Amino acid sequence: MQNPHAEYAGTIQSLVRALVIAEKTGETTADIADRLRLPAPAARILKSAVGAGSLGDPAWAAQLADMAAASSAFLQGLGGRSAFAALLDQGVITRAPLRSRVGAVSEGVVGAVAGEGEARPVSRMTLNGDALLPQQADAIVVLSREVIENSSAASQAFVSRQLRRAVARALDAGFYDRLVTSSTPTFAATDNHAADLKQLLDQVNTGEGRLCWIAAPDVANSISLLNDGRGSASPEGISEFLNLPFCVSAGLTAGVLMLLDGDKIVADIESLGVDISRFATLQMNDEPSMDVTAPTATATVSLWQTNSVAIKISALFGVVAGTADAIAVLTDVAWPPVVSG
Repeated sequence: MQNPHAEYAGTIQSLVRALVIAEKTGETTADIADRLRLPAPAARILKSAVGAGSLGDPAWAAQLADMAAASSAFLQGLGGRSAFAALLDQGVITRAPLRSRVGAVSEGVVGAVAGEGEARPVSRMTLNGDALLPQQADAIVVLSREVIENSSAASQAFVSRQLRRAVARALDAGFYDRLVTSSTPTFAATDNHAADLKQLLDQVNTGEGRLCWIAAPDVANSISLLNDGRGSASPEGISEFLNLPFCVSAGLTAGVLMLLDGDKIVADIESLGVDISRFATLQMNDEPSMDVTAPTATATVSLWQTNSVAIKISALFGVVAGTADAIAVLTDVAWPPVVSG
């Protein structure tokens, strides 16, 4: 069967290249689309981004049919880099539209066979609802201008990979931040990994949901070395652990293992926005200290002086847990490898 997103596979990186060249030459995006003879979806998007519209705004860009399809193709191409996107794509997490009221069933309706004239029992159904409000996750990548402007297959593949890495991390960090709250059941790990795992299972497993694990990379390393019949998990990507989906996420804090019931969590990723800058000054650090609350002096890099370009990919997403037992978290995981005798 033909992939419906194949036409849009390279659209996002084509948009990035066109925006960088337009920033340099001063041409309109429509002129760039014609001169570079970009793929049809990218050309249509660039010619739509006029007047008050901006591709840097994911809410505005979501109204473009081509941009929505390009966003979907890009997100599907994240593969195992984003646990959030992978679990949505595989149907483990329940998908629901953003900006809607959502609910999860915490007690199912029980049917019964009754004879004529006999009472028919109906169990109570409780709904815990919340609004699936959109949040924005921003991923910023700094690349040399020559790499972005280069039209070769190798250059475009490199740019595409860096963009996907950054977006995957931003989405997973936002997913974890919005889903795990102060009321989330949280346990501290011990040296007994079987007892620790049972705590999570006892908290989340009802026997009727879709369970899955999400682990920080260091936790995935530990689990992959559990040589006791449970160690079939991979230290990266998507695999299985205890016959349940097992995802590794760089967006999680070190030492964290999550177990969640996808039937009780609703989420969606709506669209992407693309923006670029050649004149910003950035602190090249994963944990920047130059914030408005407690600014700390540190070295910065001028993009203009280094002939670099900052690319910001913004994604609109939403996630909410419908019930209190939808997720449990284990922290400070540092299980030693189990050596078989």
